[in-house]
Amino acid sequence: MAGISVHGTITIDPKNKDTFLAALKPTFDAIKAEPLNLFFEISYDEKNAGVFKLIESWNCTSEYIMSTQLQKDYYKPYHAAVEPLLIKPFEVQVFNRLGGEWASVNAAVYPASS
Repeated sequence: MAGISVHGTITIDPKNKDTFLAALKPTFDAIKAEPLNLFFEISYDEKNAGVFKLIESWNCTSEYIMSTQLQKDYYKPYHAAVEPLLIKPFEVQVFNRLGGEWASVNAAVYPASS
């Protein structure tokens, strides 16, 4: 099993960018530390201010994400802080990863981190 890739889109009022990132940071760090998490990157759309893309790759099923991962306590303060900032509903797409020969990470750009 190659796992799944979760693509989330969050749209907030651009004036709340720093507040959003501060609220996200503890959850981002907790997700990166999960043994089944393979990759997590946050991107910001400069042409559409306030739009963030969260891309996570996981070595598990979407059922595991829904039944176990998203139930972890560290999501609660994140949701409480971020939900009032949203100007559009949170959007999520889940894809099956091809993995193997169809996956690559440039070690010079993404060095191993602790």
